[in-house]
Amino acid sequence: MRIFAQRLFDGEQFTGPATVEIAGGRIVSVQPGEGAADIRLAHGVLGPGLIDLHNNGAFGVDCATATPEGWDCFVAGLAARGVTAVLPTIITAPLAEIAAAAARLRAAMARHPGLLGLHLEGPFLAPPKRGAHRADWLRLPDDAALDELLAGPVAEVLRLITLAPELPHALAAITRFTHAGITVSLGHTAADAGQMRAGADAGARLVTHLFNAQSALGHRAPGAPGVAMTDPRLSPCIIVDGVHVDPVVVQMAFAACPRAIAVTDSIALAGLEAGATLEFGGATALLGPDGVGHRADGTIAGAAITLDEGLRRMVSFGIPPEVALAAATSRPAAALGLDAGRIRPGALADLVWWSDDFHALQVWQAGVAAPARKPRGTEAPRLELMDLEERGTEDIVRLFLGQETSALRALNAASPALARLVDAVAARLQAGGRLFYAGAGTSGRLGFLDAVECRPTFGVEPGLIIPLLAGGPEAFIKAAEGAEDDEEAARIALEEHGFNAGDALVGIAASGSTPFTLAALRHAGALGGLTGAIVNNGGSTMARAADIAVEILSGPEIIAGSTRLSAGTAEKIALNTLSSAVMIRLGKTYGPFMVDMRASNAKLRRRAATMVMALTDVDEARASLELEACEMHVKLAVLAIKLGLPPETAREKLAASGGSLRRALL
Repeated sequence: MRIFAQRLFDGEQFTGPATVEIAGGRIVSVQPGEGAADIRLAHGVLGPGLIDLHNNGAFGVDCATATPEGWDCFVAGLAARGVTAVLPTIITAPLAEIAAAAARLRAAMARHPGLLGLHLEGPFLAPPKRGAHRADWLRLPDDAALDELLAGPVAEVLRLITLAPELPHALAAITRFTHAGITVSLGHTAADAGQMRAGADAGARLVTHLFNAQSALGHRAPGAPGVAMTDPRLSPCIIVDGVHVDPVVVQMAFAACPRAIAVTDSIALAGLEAGATLEFGGATALLGPDGVGHRADGTIAGAAITLDEGLRRMVSFGIPPEVALAAATSRPAAALGLDAGRIRPGALADLVWWSDDFHALQVWQAGVAAPARKPRGTEAPRLELMDLEERGTEDIVRLFLGQETSALRALNAASPALARLVDAVAARLQAGGRLFYAGAGTSGRLGFLDAVECRPTFGVEPGLIIPLLAGGPEAFIKAAEGAEDDEEAARIALEEHGFNAGDALVGIAASGSTPFTLAALRHAGALGGLTGAIVNNGGSTMARAADIAVEILSGPEIIAGSTRLSAGTAEKIALNTLSSAVMIRLGKTYGPFMVDMRASNAKLRRRAATMVMALTDVDEARASLELEACEMHVKLAVLAIKLGLPPETAREKLAASGGSLRRALL
């Protein structure tokens, strides 16, 4: 199988376009450019699957008590979200219960290769830093405890264990675990810097949930966080929900430490609705409106996000996307010695096709496609924002601006299709045709606005760009929402304007299914005209009906259904780009100057004179005089001055060059 992607993340950086060849569940080659691909990804990013090293459960499934059906639900739910490998985590419990959970996990691992083994968080933790762990279940890591722990099924699946290095017998335990091939993570610890370094000396290589349940970072006492971020032997894991650690501190940690790993520390409440309650670690946990599980006393019991949501939050915190992706792919893979987490020959073909706002569109595990989740359209509610009105104003502002950043990435991904539409529309207009916009509501108003603004900017003749707004021109000022369903009105409007095979029509709709706009597209196509669609959902009816579809997958809005927000921003930019690029192709600009502008007021006369002076090096008096002689037409004035021509001769020469000042000056 060969997958072509315009853009790849290889585990360290963005690259592409390239074609990834897969055979036998592994990546065979990565070749630049587009080869003979079986699958072509025209937008978004192809990257390695996410790897979560700290996950206690999700979708109502607790890793400590999961049944075979529960494991199936857990693995499938994570895979659909781009998490292709996970280290199921069990927190402190009696050793007999841990052994029973390990036996159930061992059976599940035989069916699900994405289950990497067991992360045992406890019971060898510092009592003052136990967090949500039950104090009566804590143990010291002496030989007797280790003998009991490693005597049964735990030894077969244990991959990672979290313990506190300052406990009696802890350093010897770290050495014993390390020699047994089990990675040790330092956590739930009151250790000072020296004790943390001693843990690393003994063989520890990770740090569990940086800043949480550990000694503090001080300017004279670096504590656990200071050593975790600076000792090159240690890779600190950070809960990236923005609640366990403040977003500013999350951003600082990833900027400071190139080994930092993103984890969720999710519990079974992840993926459920706020208010859900479940037992976790021997006590009840409640999913609060902040998206975090809490004990009855308010103690944080665990996160309630999946790692793909963590990825999106990291990007929204200001962490560069390549850093956020590496923290959830190549870095955890390196920490556990996995042959995954990168797109390179020999690596496991765990891959994710991400949308530009980092929602999983398709997932492959060992080269096999996992069932895809239904894409989240512009009107899908973002359930992680259920507490939106309770957030701080600056947080809300950053959310909106972050969403606009995602919309810009989606626009960039749609640029090849938009370029094709520009060339096709320009060809129609050069041949004497017209450009029509069709839309309803916000989309229709944006088309109307673009059409109106092109005349003063580019001096286009009346009737060259014609907007068809559902409900008529008066709907620009007063909403006429019902008009979007009037299909007959769209057909009548096209007939009244004499739409024909030489014209082009671009339909605009966030949903890609507005009846008025779809009817206009279909009727224009039936008349032989060129049809284009600018939409914000993938695979829409309008996209299928158009000759050229520009799909800007801007994703769900901050306020569900209000497509005047990111979808509207993306449409406005797309229309600005479309009309401006078409005008450039029609010769209505010269370099960065709008030389076809007609100066119809004092401000525009000053702008016209400034352009003439810049392009000819004459003074203002000469520029103004020539503009008056050329009826305030910048192109003519420039041509007349540079070639020493009278206005009428300049007009004839300009017409002979097809209206292009550049060609006329040759």
